Amino acid sequence: MQKLLLSTIIFFLLSFSLNAQRIEISGIITDKLGNVADAHIINKTTQQGTFSSLNGEFKIKVQPDDIIEISSVQHHNQKFVYSKSILTNNELKIFLYLKDYLLEEVEVKKTELQGILSNDSKSIGKSNRQEVMENLGFDPFPKKLSKIDREIKTAYAGGVQIGLGAMVSLDYIINSMSGRIDMLEKQKKLLENEKKLKYMEYTYRHFITKSLKIDSSEVARFLYFSHFDTNFNESFNGGDIKIIHFLKEQALLFKRDSL
Repeated sequence: MQKLLLSTIIFFLLSFSLNAQRIEISGIITDKLGNVADAHIINKTTQQGTFSSLNGEFKIKVQPDDIIEISSVQHHNQKFVYSKSILTNNELKIFLYLKDYLLEEVEVKKTELQGILSNDSKSIGKSNRQEVMENLGFDPFPKKLSKIDREIKTAYAGGVQIGLGAMVSLDYIINSMSGRIDMLEKQKKLLENEKKLKYMEYTYRHFITKSLKIDSSEVARFLYFSHFDTNFNESFNGGDIKIIHFLKEQALLFKRDSL
């Protein structure tokens, strides 16, 4: 265990020394439709990466002979070796080619659709692509990551093999030591709670003011007070009946606390 820890520290120091020699360059990613947002730019040599902004712009640390790879769901991947000669006006300009998607052949036949989406979706067969992806353990309909989720993914990204096959993420070590991962996780939790509170205010405002007799000007404060309860998330995920029961209990506590 001590040898593994020592090896990790030595490798971390060597990597830090190598990164100190690298310079930060800026770049922009485009395709035939314009600027490309949310493309993943990764330095394969250092296993550190970033994402392009809404304007297709990005910044990354490099040095000559580093291998750079750019990937995007809608585009063909690009990989090249960095050198100063590929810069244009001190900027890296990358053009991505869009993928060509061909529609699968569809046989039109009589169906027993009811016109109810939740029921009809169960009777529609899966495409070959969907079945293959599910069998391999992939989500055939992946959701786009939010900004905070992309930042957390980047904070964990990268890795190096140490000893007998153990993988240690350098980014994880750096971001753990700096407290960045904890900060991002807390920020994500705050954003998720904020969405839940907005949903509850929009959905249950009438119930809160009319049935629970809480003044309309106090609704936001009441919900903020309620979300500190340890049963908040369980009630929120339990459906309308649990939420209403939870809000009734919280109304009693809120009114008692406001006296």
